[in-house]
Amino acid sequence: MKKVALFTMVFALVAVLSACGDTKENSSSQASQTDTKQTEIEAENQKLKEEAEALKKELAEKEASEVETAATEVSKETQEPETKSAVTAEMMSLVVPNLVEGGAVDQKTYDYLVKNADLFPAVTAETKKAATKEVDSKITSKHLFKNITPYLDKMVKVTGTVVQVQEEETDFGTVASIHIMDESGNSLIGYYNNSTGDILDGDDVTMRGVPTAVYSFDNISGGTTNAIMLAVSTVQKVQ
Repeated sequence: MKKVALFTMVFALVAVLSACGDTKENSSSQASQTDTKQTEIEAENQKLKEEAEALKKELAEKEASEVETAATEVSKETQEPETKSAVTAEMMSLVVPNLVEGGAVDQKTYDYLVKNADLFPAVTAETKKAATKEVDSKITSKHLFKNITPYLDKMVKVTGTVVQVQEEETDFGTVASIHIMDESGNSLIGYYNNSTGDILDGDDVTMRGVPTAVYSFDNISGGTTNAIMLAVSTVQKVQ
C-alpha cells in the first residue's frame, strides 16, 4: 500500500511538473508572438510616420512654390506700371530743375503721371481716346498763366502754331520739345516722350498734357518769354 501510495504521489508530481512545463512553454511562445507583433506594429507606425513627414514636406514645398509664384505675379502687376510710369515722371523730374532755377515737379503732377502711365505718351487709339476723356475743357492757357497750382494734376488741351519743334535721343528714348504760341499769344512748351512724326515749325497743332511748371527764357528779340511747361500725352496736327 505504501508503494502504491508512493507511486501515486510520484505520478501526480510528474503530472504537475509536466503541466507546469507546458504552461511555461505556452507562455514563452505567446510572449514571443507578442514581441513579434509589437515589432511589426512599431515598424508599420514608423513607416506611416515617415510617409506622413514626406507628404507634409511635399505639401509645404508646393505651398511655398505657389506663394512665391503668386507673389511674383503680384510683384509684376504692381511694379511694371511703376517702371513704365517712371519714364515720363522721371524725365520731367530732370527737365524741370534744368529749366527752372530751384524748380521741381510737384508731387501732384508726379503722382498723376504715375497713375496714368499708359497715357504718357498715348500712342494707341484706345489710349488717345482715354486721354481725350481726361481733358478738362474749362481750363485754358489764361487760367494756367494766372495760377498754375490748381491744375498740376489736370489734363488740359492747348492749340497753337509751332514756333519750334526739336527731337533728341536720350536715355528715356526719343524726347521732343514742342514750343507753340496760341491765339492769345501765350507760349506753351510741351515735352513729349516720343517722335512727333511729320510735325514741323509753322504747323498748327493740338497738345494734351499736364501743366508742370511756369518758367521764363530769353527770346530772340532780347526780351523774356514766359511759358507754361507741359508733360505731353498727345500731339497732333490741326486739320
